[in-house]
Amino acid sequence: MQEKLTEEYGTKNLRFFIPKNPDLELRLNDLTYDKNAQATARAIMKESYMAEAQAKIIVILAKSFREEAQNFLLKLFEEPPKNVYFIIVAPSKNVFLPTILSRFIIEKHKIQKEKMSLNLDLKKMDLAQIASLLKQYENIDKHECLELISTLSHECFKQDIKLNDEEIEFFYKAYELAKLNAKPTILLSTIALILHERKNENH
Repeated sequence: MQEKLTEEYGTKNLRFFIPKNPDLELRLNDLTYDKNAQATARAIMKESYMAEAQAKIIVILAKSFREEAQNFLLKLFEEPPKNVYFIIVAPSKNVFLPTILSRFIIEKHKIQKEKMSLNLDLKKMDLAQIASLLKQYENIDKHECLELISTLSHECFKQDIKLNDEEIEFFYKAYELAKLNAKPTILLSTIALILHERKNENH
């Protein structure tokens, strides 16, 4: 979407904000949160109140928008300065409050996403490869974690890894826990060790 918008409007008129952790970064004046993490919200606010001679489009791309984040953004959308416009990009319009949706024209864009590929022989995976895998995915978000768990379970089937009922059940549990924002590193470490144990038992 970033490329698509740049192509459509040109880099000069666009200001992109892509928070890695929008639930935290798009909140302001919340004493329970780390103020340093809210630098994104402050930057958006500063940019929003800066009137321009030419049209300026502020684009916020995020995978989730909690209600507190939306309430902060709503204040910016209510009375933007002259020549300042907003585009919000999210996975679904259903994440937004009706008060946000009522202020925007809604467009749907279907973007083909590349399937995650691990290029990993699970039957030969040793502890060094497990460490490398965990390092590679240590900073993933919830959505990427869900995709990775799904990809790992598919690879087990594809590579004929014989899992017992308890291990299969853990994959389901891990997926559900990831949905509830469980730490990806803990879930992935456990799955990786299950696969490593299974490899040893199959030898």
